[in-house]
Amino acid sequence: MLSRFSWDSLVLLGLILFSIINPYTSGDVLVFLIISFAIIYKIFGEYTLLLLLGIRPAMDYWRDYDIFSYNTFHFNFNAGFSLLLLGWAVYFFWANREYWKKIPSKWPWLLFIAWCSLTLTYSYDPASTIIETLKAANFFSLFGITHILKLKDNTNFSKNLYLTLIAAAVIPLLMALNQFITHTGMSIDGFTNRIYGTFAHPNNLATFTLLLFMVWFQKIMVEKNKFWRENPGLGKLIGAFLAVIIFLTYTRIAWIGFALFLLTAGWVYYRRFTIGLITGVALFYLIFYPVNAFLVENANINLQSIDIIARLTTRNREADSISWRADVFNKVLPLYRARPILGYGYGSFAQVWDDSKGVENLWDNTSEAHNDYLKVGFEGGAVGLVLYLSIFASLIFRQIRIGLKHNWKNLVYLASIFVYLILSASDNMLHHTPVIWWLWALWGMWEAETTEL
Repeated sequence: MLSRFSWDSLVLLGLILFSIINPYTSGDVLVFLIISFAIIYKIFGEYTLLLLLGIRPAMDYWRDYDIFSYNTFHFNFNAGFSLLLLGWAVYFFWANREYWKKIPSKWPWLLFIAWCSLTLTYSYDPASTIIETLKAANFFSLFGITHILKLKDNTNFSKNLYLTLIAAAVIPLLMALNQFITHTGMSIDGFTNRIYGTFAHPNNLATFTLLLFMVWFQKIMVEKNKFWRENPGLGKLIGAFLAVIIFLTYTRIAWIGFALFLLTAGWVYYRRFTIGLITGVALFYLIFYPVNAFLVENANINLQSIDIIARLTTRNREADSISWRADVFNKVLPLYRARPILGYGYGSFAQVWDDSKGVENLWDNTSEAHNDYLKVGFEGGAVGLVLYLSIFASLIFRQIRIGLKHNWKNLVYLASIFVYLILSASDNMLHHTPVIWWLWALWGMWEAETTEL
């Protein structure tokens, strides 16, 4: 009788039976995720990845929904979603093993993941080490899967991935726009109505929109296919909208990343506009302070009372997070020196800092490093940091060689790597999971595109 059923059917029936007899609701949620994924995979095959990528940005609302928890270990809805991706990635790589050797930078990635796993043997916070290591494995999986899918289905996959990115951006951007109009954004660091869309924090929305802007620049400003050549006004309107969204998040590191991207890609493709922009910014800062001082003294008007202007121009300890980051770095440094080679275990920074910070920092409920290099070096030691940086070094050196050969047609991709490295010096980029999923997925496809130059 059982021989009439495929293995897939038997597993599905077993999961349904488990959900019926299982007394814990949390287990049923996980089973529901697995069954849903199995059905979707039967319909869409390997392109199921696009569905996962498409809904991931909007799923950040479920980040606080725990499927189950044990002591300090919390397995939330998004973690279950990520575990599904990782399990399928193992199957995908096995099924496409003839393409495995074509994935670039895989050995730096695998060595880094292996080292993160090894730190579990002495980790200060084993639960976080498991979670963060699985997260890193997912980033590599996305990079490798999209690279292989691009090689297998060149034109169709690129088009579908870009369409999926557009679809994934609709809900976060519409919610962000609604938050701005209804004044329901977050109040952080003394600034009100910082829009955040569907994400946990305005910084996440800022980096996601910055990624969208870089894709927009590549497709519309660089490649210029027929539709956009015939509709240049629409293309510029979309770019302006994305720039405004980045601006309204009040995320200064994203503003810096945006400016640096324009300085690199813009200098090559739109030099006159870039020079004008640089000149405009320089004149603003040159003129603003004396003009504002004059208005304060003679008309009792302080332009810095406007949030967005204050965010651009205010430099003091209360308004400026640079001094706060420097304070955390200086106080973490003695802890790092105690274990400089091996670190405290990947993912353990928050727990170590919470347990070690002095009375003067107890008011600060932010337990993250806000610097990925500090985080990785602290958790994985010098070994982990070197392995982590080697991933980006391998990508950069490869793209520089390609750029030199092909007149820098890969400049947007190369610039996006440099922008990410800059953002990582002042933000918890490794924790911006919905954004980093998309980043590594696009990088995997762009890596495959550069092999075709």
